Amino acid sequence: MKKSLWMLFVLMLMLIWTMPSLAWQGRVAGAGDALGLLEDESDLLVHPALIADGKTFSAYGHYRLTYEKATQWDYTVSAPTYGVQYPYAASGYAWKNEGQLGAAFQLGAGRMGVFFDYTGSRGKYSGEENYAGFGGPDFIRYDLDSKMDNFALKVIYGLPLQAVKLGGEFQIAYRNEAQQTVFTDDDGDITTNYPWAAENDPAFNLYPYMIPYKSKYWEAQGKVSVGGNIGPAKYAFTLKGGLPFASDNQYDRGDYMYAMEGKVKGFNVAGDFWLRAPISDRVVLPFVMSAGYKKIKRDGEYDEGGIWAVNYEHEIKDMFVKVGGGVDITPAKGTKVAAGLYYDFLRSTQNAHFRDFYSPAEFYVDDYTDMPKYTEHRLTVKPWPKRNCPRTSRCGADSAFSMVWRNKISRMRRMTRKVPSCRLTCPPADRSTA
Repeated sequence: MKKSLWMLFVLMLMLIWTMPSLAWQGRVAGAGDALGLLEDESDLLVHPALIADGKTFSAYGHYRLTYEKATQWDYTVSAPTYGVQYPYAASGYAWKNEGQLGAAFQLGAGRMGVFFDYTGSRGKYSGEENYAGFGGPDFIRYDLDSKMDNFALKVIYGLPLQAVKLGGEFQIAYRNEAQQTVFTDDDGDITTNYPWAAENDPAFNLYPYMIPYKSKYWEAQGKVSVGGNIGPAKYAFTLKGGLPFASDNQYDRGDYMYAMEGKVKGFNVAGDFWLRAPISDRVVLPFVMSAGYKKIKRDGEYDEGGIWAVNYEHEIKDMFVKVGGGVDITPAKGTKVAAGLYYDFLRSTQNAHFRDFYSPAEFYVDDYTDMPKYTEHRLTVKPWPKRNCPRTSRCGADSAFSMVWRNKISRMRRMTRKVPSCRLTCPPADRSTA
């Protein structure tokens, strides 16, 4: 399976490099994903109705590589009853690859687009815990691993109808996601994905970092979109929703040779509204607003022939709200200057519940509520100067950067996280069939 994924990844890179393609997402990606700030052909990925603006056959390719380094990721669990603390200190890194191939063409009275997306990530973190209690001081090492391979096929169609454009998108995606925690003590003994820390073993609690799972599932998602004009202003509005199906989930204890098996359930809904209001021939004021909610629930159970049984549930709830605006100026032909101010509100909560049954009269319960849980207020300034290059050349004149202010409130049993990160973004070549 891994060999096949790598072959597909290499093939995607070769096609993106060799096939002719329009300027695609590199401009917006280079501007810190300033979606809605700049009028760009890749806007149709957010608002399917905008695909109706095109007239000819177009081929697209995009690739982005992101590297994040977490130099300090710490938290402390306290057990006041016993007068002890359990400090954790971790660091690590994550790689993320994003690729896209697609084409758009006339079909009937409208225009259709077909896109294939791949997103893959690998994260590796390690740390140490030095605690005192329950018999004396001890020292434990731990490793945290996460990986994701997501494949998606999107079909987009847009239709111009007099003063408005209507559009829709259907997406079918296959998702392979996993997280794992491993403890190693001084004797070399390994404990994998330990679930019983809530009540009696806080020294083994890695859930503030990540809750383990191994999930494979399909997801269907649809969008409906409309775009047009309100006087001289342009607008686009899109609603979307999706849900997983045909799922398989495992909570694998590894060292104990059993795995709780179950399903992945949930749904996601979101909406986007963009408005571009010109105040002169050279100045446009863009405004964007987005909101969404996602709920994913994983479960599993294992039965040892009626002698012993265990089950669990893990629920994740994410919501976001984005509001932004800015100015898009064309001071001279071939030159553009833009700047935007974005506010993001992000909230995520996770709950996990474990049940360990030996008999109807003997069972154990471990509950993890709001672990982890965080709320973030983010304010981002995105200035963007550009001098356009010919469409048939490779353009390197973009220069953009972001300034981000964050106020993040975490509830992870007195957890503090400091993650200075650096990103390497590789936008695609600028090529055209025109």
